[in-house]
Amino acid sequence: MRRLLACLVIGLIGISPALAFDAGTQDVLDRMKVGKLVPITEIATLMRNSERWCYAEDEGSCSWSDIYLDVTETGATYEIGNAWDADRDVIFTDHGTFEEGRYICETGYDWVPTLRAVNRADGSAINGRPLWELKTEIGEGRSEGVDCFDYVLKGADAEAETITLLQRQFTDGVTDTSNDVTVTLHFNAATASALTWYY
Repeated sequence: MRRLLACLVIGLIGISPALAFDAGTQDVLDRMKVGKLVPITEIATLMRNSERWCYAEDEGSCSWSDIYLDVTETGATYEIGNAWDADRDVIFTDHGTFEEGRYICETGYDWVPTLRAVNRADGSAINGRPLWELKTEIGEGRSEGVDCFDYVLKGADAEAETITLLQRQFTDGVTDTSNDVTVTLHFNAATASALTWYY
């Protein structure tokens, strides 16, 4: 009987996805269905519990990524990073508000003053005039439009500790599927910190 019980316990461990995610994240997965819209309250839980969101991930590298710094009932503050060009990575802080129980929306916040930059070759910080010139370049080209985004569940990988969502972009209430992007949510701190950005 003891041997049978031990086998049953081992078997349950092998198939239980709950062991790979924290309880709050697993509760979200239990309520959601693949291919269905994820309410923004559930997205907020995933923002709080994840280590990093990686957009259009390709073999451990991201087109851009988010780290959610603070998430409240009304919105989120997050750090965005991406490769600006072949030589420089940029990182800045932005804010979004939760709207209509579905979206996170940009606010028009001027994030350019928060921008930091590093050399891709060695990770050294860019400061002084080169940073000022880069901020000026980025600020002059920054769009003034305010977009909103919602998310559809694509899947979860308990072993890899990742969840994949489809992010859809809405401008003036209209979405264009060409702007859809798959985002991989990483819940393992070591895996998340190892992600890079491609250009």
